Amino acid sequence: MYVTTFYSFKGGVGRTMALVNAAVELANTGRRVLVVDFDLEAPGLDTFDILHSKNQVPGIIDFVGEYIVSGQAPEVDRFIGESPGIGDHGGGLWIMPSGAHNKSYATNFSQIDWGALYEQHDGYLLFEDLKAQWKQVLKPDYVLIDSRTGHTDTGGLCTRQLPDAVAILFFPNEQNLRGLTKVVRDIRAEAEGPRKKEIELHFVMSNVPDLDDEDRILESKIKAFQNQLGFKRKPMIVHRYNSLALLNQKVFTKDRPRSRLAQEYRDVVQEIVMLNPADREGALNYMNSIREGELDNMDVIRRTRRRGMESEPPHQTDRKLQQIEDAHSDDGEILAKLGRLRRDHGKPERAELLFDRAIEAGYDAHDLEWDRMLNRMRRVWNSDESITRLKTLMETSTMPEKKGHSKSD
Repeated sequence: MYVTTFYSFKGGVGRTMALVNAAVELANTGRRVLVVDFDLEAPGLDTFDILHSKNQVPGIIDFVGEYIVSGQAPEVDRFIGESPGIGDHGGGLWIMPSGAHNKSYATNFSQIDWGALYEQHDGYLLFEDLKAQWKQVLKPDYVLIDSRTGHTDTGGLCTRQLPDAVAILFFPNEQNLRGLTKVVRDIRAEAEGPRKKEIELHFVMSNVPDLDDEDRILESKIKAFQNQLGFKRKPMIVHRYNSLALLNQKVFTKDRPRSRLAQEYRDVVQEIVMLNPADREGALNYMNSIREGELDNMDVIRRTRRRGMESEPPHQTDRKLQQIEDAHSDDGEILAKLGRLRRDHGKPERAELLFDRAIEAGYDAHDLEWDRMLNRMRRVWNSDESITRLKTLMETSTMPEKKGHSKSD
């Protein structure tokens, strides 16, 4: 289960729209997705037709209210509804709304003292229990949280306690930059805190006018955000889209999949997926993005490289590769790719172990023979064994062929 919060300091940037489009794209590509509405003052996820569950269910406000009264975390399945007809290849879409939208919603919301919840009622443990229940009851691949704007009582819950990643949507002006500076600093501080929690950050400029930047205004704003918020790669962009279909809250990744807006939402999804070590497609694309050759999905890699993903610090790359290995310990293809990367990073002993494990997991030993030879040559370049095996490979033409081509090519 990979939790990603969609956050914006100010409203009007299309945060909720982006989340819904991302959720539908994930569900329609075979993932199980839960969306959670934590925008408690201005909820809206359940206003999308596609997120209408068969039966109206209570939500976050009611879950917390029951806990305060009883002192025990309620069973979460009563607060989650399924969106019918969404999801292909085993994917599906569920929603945990902000609450039951009846005449008592505002009263129920106002009665929750979030400070007291954490200080007097073990609020931290409540939401850890909620997260564990999501995983146990629903077994989602992704949880997408729609967070409140600004600096709020629940801001830290949505941007630091619950997520593995935060997609930060912003319009590139001074107001957003000033507000995001503290938020981003606090998120990054989690890595140095007691939990040592590394939270991925995705920066998305949203609602950007599609105009020629003759005076380089947008370029200068991007540089200001990069410098002050401390990120190197160019942010993703979701352009302003003039369409009356937005009034009906159309989901573009479903209803208009060939539109530019749908592709921009898919770019956001692809980057989130690529940094999720448990997602097989994402793990393969991530490894391809940091290694030349064998690019299985060139479009994803090219777009990612243009944003500067290759500038990631080595210790972060090493951490993510280890997470991928832990998550896919019996996947021969992934273990083989990890072995090649470890070899290229100057760790031949580690590479040899990964190659052995890949073969044990069912990966074709023939396809790895050349890689293992290069790895052993790196370890002992002038050894008789390496030279002998190299000659044997050359003479018997055991070098793996490129897929789709014969030796005569």
